[in-house]
Amino acid sequence: MKRLDIGSVVFAAFVSMCFLTVQADDWTRFRGPNGSGLATGELSASSWTDTENMRWKTELPGFGSSSPIIVGDQVIVTCYSGYGLDAEAPGDMNDLMRHVLSFDRLSGKKLWQVDLANTEEEDEYKGFIAEHGYSSSTPTSDGQHLFCFFGKAGVYAFDLEGNQLWNTQVGNFSDPAKWGDGSSPILHDDLVIINAGIVGHALLALNKADGSVAWKVEDPNFTNTWSTPVLVTVGERTELVMSVPKQVFALNPKTGEKLWWADSPIENTVCPSLAEADGVVYAMGGRGGRGIAVRCGGNGDVSESHLVWDSRVDAGICTPIALNGRIYWSSRSLVSCVNCEDGEEIFKERIKAEEPPPAEGQRRRPTGDYASPVAVGGHVIIVARNGATTIIKASEKFEVVATNLFDGDTSLFNATPAFSHGDLFVRSNKMLYCIGN
Repeated sequence: MKRLDIGSVVFAAFVSMCFLTVQADDWTRFRGPNGSGLATGELSASSWTDTENMRWKTELPGFGSSSPIIVGDQVIVTCYSGYGLDAEAPGDMNDLMRHVLSFDRLSGKKLWQVDLANTEEEDEYKGFIAEHGYSSSTPTSDGQHLFCFFGKAGVYAFDLEGNQLWNTQVGNFSDPAKWGDGSSPILHDDLVIINAGIVGHALLALNKADGSVAWKVEDPNFTNTWSTPVLVTVGERTELVMSVPKQVFALNPKTGEKLWWADSPIENTVCPSLAEADGVVYAMGGRGGRGIAVRCGGNGDVSESHLVWDSRVDAGICTPIALNGRIYWSSRSLVSCVNCEDGEEIFKERIKAEEPPPAEGQRRRPTGDYASPVAVGGHVIIVARNGATTIIKASEKFEVVATNLFDGDTSLFNATPAFSHGDLFVRSNKMLYCIGN
């Protein structure tokens, strides 16, 4: 494991790097720019095999459901090993190790690796936590630093050479079902914002420079939300908006002050993050499958005044995409599209894709898809848990452009793909792939 003595010189250097160097083609957080899932540019390859349009692939030292991010010429991904790789023989929790890895974007060569020994008593590897494991939060970067969230182990900050800068604990609770954590950090100005609802029953902001708490909002109702917040700009105001059971709400991202809230029909659990377009947020999920659209920019209780629509939708775990007046998502091997304006269904079609054989001891049916779709160049890309990747046109008709498999990889594909410089980056439990021509 790389170590760094945090002295006054290092701290001063950290603070002095206040400017950002994020490039236009970077993909620096879960679902890319502001968590929208919308990429700029064109997909250089819509079909691939192990020998065609596969720029490179590399084996990972452990499992993980976190997405890769791209910062300049680095592809950064997290994973875990030592415990929880086999449901029938999970091993010793004391051997659990998290890994942060950087690869060269062009060649796939490993640039550096950080190994973090487990310091907390995690939930046992059984039930739903066995579906995604112990590295499920996607890291984020401001172009100078890297921020990773590992649940009970806390939030870690690194420089882009893999040197650890700080580590802050944000809670050691478990959700009632012990499903494990999964929300991802986001950045706003000099703050790292964390949904620590599962482990800390709180939404909080840490100072990027030293990991100290800038503000914290605690609520026991946060304990059943895996949603990553989004930032919405309405006029001159920026709002931090999140979906939790029974409510969608907005905070001032600088102070944590509550700006508005709206009743939500999504009860019990919330897995998807919010989609946003033109100042309207779209929340989906819950056991009953509900969707709600709320206009941002209000004050106080806006349950009636800012409600756009409330509808039954066949939603699941993934976060939807809002694009060209339509919302797209996938659930249980179904691709759905509804109208942004009124929530009316445009289409719902089943993905027909050959399924590779399941890995021993793993459930790999597409019915439990975890990855969220991303949109590139007028296409929506959907990755199923078995690795079957379906590309459809982003239109009012369901039109499949291509369906691709990852030959020989029978591990779980839980992560949302990333996109940069025309290339698609996909990770499974075992491999990291770069697809392009």
